Amino acid sequence: MATRLLFQWGGKIMEHIKKIGTVKNNFREQVDPNILRKTESTIIVDKDFEDGLYKIEESRYLQVMFVFHLSKDFELIGPRYGGEVKGVFASRSPRRPTNIGLTTVELLERKGNELLVKGLDAIDGTPVIDIKPYSAFLDEKGQEAENLSYLKNNPRSEITRYIAENDLEKLLITAGTIHGHYCPGLSLGVRASAYLMNEIKEISDGMEEVIAIVEANNCMSDGVQYVTGCTFGNNALIYRDFGKNAVTLSRRDGNGIRVSVNPDYRNGLEKNFPEYFELFNKVVRDRAGNEEDYSLFKQYGKEVSFNMLKMDFDSLFSIKKVKADIPEYAPIYDSILCDCCKENVMATRISKSNGGNYCYPCSKSRYNKLTGDGIRIR
Repeated sequence: MATRLLFQWGGKIMEHIKKIGTVKNNFREQVDPNILRKTESTIIVDKDFEDGLYKIEESRYLQVMFVFHLSKDFELIGPRYGGEVKGVFASRSPRRPTNIGLTTVELLERKGNELLVKGLDAIDGTPVIDIKPYSAFLDEKGQEAENLSYLKNNPRSEITRYIAENDLEKLLITAGTIHGHYCPGLSLGVRASAYLMNEIKEISDGMEEVIAIVEANNCMSDGVQYVTGCTFGNNALIYRDFGKNAVTLSRRDGNGIRVSVNPDYRNGLEKNFPEYFELFNKVVRDRAGNEEDYSLFKQYGKEVSFNMLKMDFDSLFSIKKVKADIPEYAPIYDSILCDCCKENVMATRISKSNGGNYCYPCSKSRYNKLTGDGIRIR
């Protein structure tokens, strides 16, 4: 016989809602929802409702409605996951007035009345009250606009989620949007930075509270900037021209972790992907490749990069805690009009001559220049 669930609502018992199944997994108490979404769970549908699963395997994704059965109370306004203060209806908190949750999951397999799913943020013993197929036509209507609206307030929300879930593949794919291609260096930057962000457990919003220090201006640094959110533009990225494949991530108090690439990391890669390194020398080092070489080089680069995501972390990197030398917050300088070109120039970059103010190009002054071979004085 189907079980009926009772819900408290303003001190009165609302209409009974039927329990149609139960969640089965290894989690007995509430944990980080990002961890739950990465694991597989089984929904055991009560035998009374098994016929309702007819042809459900034709749907790759399902929406599962369930009850937060261990949640005892709620707050209308309070801190949510990540520390941001929101109203309960503006969040996905499990502490809700009705204790009802809804999650979209991937259906991996059906065995009779059991559904093996991935992405369900519900613990063992959770009562399930409804299941229905996810429909892109119906459920994605307005979703893009909603996502854009959310990203306007939380620009790094998706990246933060990928980091928390340690979804290295999605991080590498999206890091490729700024790097333009996939290569071992980008993969190293993504892996090192995802590790550091999960270790330091800080949310980076580009306000100089989290600082990244890179020691070479190469492909790895793009992976660092993308994953950590520390960039030249928001002054949270420090560049030290050491020519080393290493990155340090630190809080403003200087307590940081340095990850450096092991000297022999390429040995296994060159053995398994000799074509990539042969083409690297031809296409990049010698600039002698033709169009076909260039295309193959990018293809092999992709294969190597994604393969590196599966490699043992310690085979790629060395790790140590450090006390980082962190500069003060970036100062704000006045702008001064160049007397020659009439363009605004940062006050610290003005050359004074014959009582006038001139920018470096107009005064033909020497200046620092960052190029592919590091910082040079021009």
